[in-house]
Amino acid sequence: MTATRKTPWLLIVLLALVVVAASAGGTYLYLSQVDVAKAAPVASKPQAPRLVTVAPMTVNLSNERDEPSLLYVGFALEVADDATQAQLTEYMPQLRSQLLTLVSGQNSTQLITPQGKAALAARILDALKQPLAPQQPAPALLRVLYTDFIVQ
Repeated sequence: MTATRKTPWLLIVLLALVVVAASAGGTYLYLSQVDVAKAAPVASKPQAPRLVTVAPMTVNLSNERDEPSLLYVGFALEVADDATQAQLTEYMPQLRSQLLTLVSGQNSTQLITPQGKAALAARILDALKQPLAPQQPAPALLRVLYTDFIVQ
């Protein structure tokens, strides 16, 4: 009779140990997932673009009918790093001279179209990616943004 009385208590103790082990395992898995979620990098705010503003300029243009026309244009140059931003600010007179020479050779009829504006921006970007002075690295320019654009 004693063997039959011990068996239910032994089963209850074993069942309790299994329940405790399952509970501990579930708690461990839950807490490890919470830690992984906390450790995941939080999406940071995007960095504001670095811009170098070029003062607006007015240039003479030509067209097919040999009529004089003017272009009033202002730029902002988006740069990749602080070093380029400082370099362009330091060499602003050379930069403006290159821009004036490049822009003054444009055709006013082509510039009034969106494709003409995009082509001019691409030409400006290509021209300004060259070093501004000997022994200088090429500026890390990303894009040209128009701030003013009037063809008259």
